[in-house]
Amino acid sequence: MAAAQDPAGYASPFADTLATRIFPLFAMMRTAPGWAQALRDDPVLVELAAARAARVPDNTCVPSPQCLADAWIWTEADIALVQARLRLMMSDEKRAKALVTRQMRASGRFAGHAALSDADLVATAWAETAAAVNQVIAVYAKGVPPRYPVIDSIIFNIADPKMADVLSTHGVATAAQAKADDLFFDPSLRYAVGLLQMNERIEAGSYRPLLGGDNADTARAVARMNWRAKPYTALLVFGHGPEDVQSRTGVMGHIRMAIAADLFARGFAPFIIVSGGNVHPNRTPFNEAVEMKRLLVTQYGIPADRILMEPHARHTTTNLRNCARLLLAAGFPEDRPALIVSDHRTIQYIGGEELALRNLKEMGVQPGRLTPGPDRFTLRFVPDPVAFHVEPADPLDP
Repeated sequence: MAAAQDPAGYASPFADTLATRIFPLFAMMRTAPGWAQALRDDPVLVELAAARAARVPDNTCVPSPQCLADAWIWTEADIALVQARLRLMMSDEKRAKALVTRQMRASGRFAGHAALSDADLVATAWAETAAAVNQVIAVYAKGVPPRYPVIDSIIFNIADPKMADVLSTHGVATAAQAKADDLFFDPSLRYAVGLLQMNERIEAGSYRPLLGGDNADTARAVARMNWRAKPYTALLVFGHGPEDVQSRTGVMGHIRMAIAADLFARGFAPFIIVSGGNVHPNRTPFNEAVEMKRLLVTQYGIPADRILMEPHARHTTTNLRNCARLLLAAGFPEDRPALIVSDHRTIQYIGGEELALRNLKEMGVQPGRLTPGPDRFTLRFVPDPVAFHVEPADPLDP
């Protein structure tokens, strides 16, 4: 079983952490045989790393505080230079196979680019990863609005004069953490991850490994299940966050759970997957999946080991994608569909063209195939392995 939520046949050689979940390319370059040394030995990358380190102000700069964050940005010239060096390194067939064949392609984390050649895949993945680092800096240091500003924005007031002190301190502290065995990207990685930690936006690294912890008993039950005469693998229930600070789940969540509990009692599927993260209201301490599992157990008597939690999704798009990943990683049968369960209006939305277009725009992939379910409250869902593709531009749930 893929304890780190990996596709069948792939076992990640690195820990499942906030940094590796958002920026898997960096972890793969660090662990793929031959790559770390090649990157350290490349004189052009060594020179680039030194030049980037020299950009970091030791005290202040103008215009402050933006300039303090801009010092860490990957410029277009930086990105192009690294792309060129990576393409040269890909000329070594053994080294290329270690990174691309055994890591990037096998992991599924770059599945959206599967049609690219190996060299183009590495170059594209690097450019996207560098852009994602820049996006973290733009949003969580400079206050640029993210795609969903109400729930994903910086927690600091960038107009506060103290913001310059915060960014200056973070920059100086990060620069001081440089190590002799650093790779060219490590300082910027530390800076970006530090910004997420300072903003308390570490959701992507929570509940890892996903098939361990509170999901371990259910994962074992999935592995032991006799699937004969089970028409559907699982009932997928997407959360609905409240907008008040007292409530732990939204009103639509209660309706969806009632429908799912009824279908479970009628034997439609032997498992329920609840999906939703810490989303509404902004910075809520309550997790939609955790709260739905609690209520399904306490109010509906669903056995805890029949409920699998997907605690990261922040939108319906990622509900679909993350459930697809979980179905595949946990070893659910692939010869039959899961069943999405919701209120009738949301079912119409999930099965409609608007969400399909959002999937491509926001995640770059369609995470599975949807067809009508047995009633107006359901849709059949067959996951697609392309769902393992990581979207680093969404650092709260990549």
